[in-house]
Amino acid sequence: MVEVAPGATPPRTSQLLRFVAGAVVCVLLYLFLLNFQPVNRASPTQGLVPVLVLALSTGWLTARFLRTDRLAPSLLGVTWRERPMRRFALGFVAGCALVGCWAALLALINGMHWRPNPEFAVASLAVAATFNLLNNIGEELVYRGYLFVRLAERWGAAPTILLTSAIFALLHLQSGLPWQSVLASVFTSALIFGAIFARWGSLPLALGFHVATNVAQDSLGLRLSDASIFTPQLVAQPVGSGTRVLIAIAIVNVLVAVGVLTVGRRRFASGTEPLTPPRSAIGR
Repeated sequence: MVEVAPGATPPRTSQLLRFVAGAVVCVLLYLFLLNFQPVNRASPTQGLVPVLVLALSTGWLTARFLRTDRLAPSLLGVTWRERPMRRFALGFVAGCALVGCWAALLALINGMHWRPNPEFAVASLAVAATFNLLNNIGEELVYRGYLFVRLAERWGAAPTILLTSAIFALLHLQSGLPWQSVLASVFTSALIFGAIFARWGSLPLALGFHVATNVAQDSLGLRLSDASIFTPQLVAQPVGSGTRVLIAIAIVNVLVAVGVLTVGRRRFASGTEPLTPPRSAIGR
């Protein structure tokens, strides 16, 4: 278990509720801007303004609460000492590998194959990747940042992962995604994001993994657009294969999450001690 930082403020319910209220304001502002015609996805800026506001506002919110509670930013693995860019890159490679597994399941169960997308545009992929990056920064700061740390300090890693993943999934459900996809893919993917942060205490690592799952899906045409490098082809979908694919993806994701969380020493192992960076990372 990591050491206790001198002078760190114990988590208070009122403080956690204030953070949640601030996060709700950030999300509502983002949703308002996303539906505001001059800056929405159909505008010339293609929705980048709302996600930029989300990333900046949640970043400010997180920094403020860390400072108020006298917690070092290194607790989230975001200082240069933790090599955040390297961690992000490693997470990105791992996230692409996971989506590759999903694609293999689609090929095996559905007989899906891919061909080059004649409508592909590099600029569209760049915009989509930027949108995903900024959007996922906001999501990770809310679900795997200050709030995760403080809840894990009280309850431990596993309950915190389940709770934050459930909320993450519910917010995606309200956006109109089918509940089967939300449960099998979104919720179980969030379990992996949470397990990564609980295991290594690195927000950039979890962020890189998260961004990769979105960029890889766009690139492989699993969310087909002109940002897709490839177009999925399916001659005839076998009856019930869609459900089998979702179940297989859910099983793979859960196994990955459990494996990450149980291999080696966890950063947030229990709810019995305050969670802070090692003493060497405090006060530098």
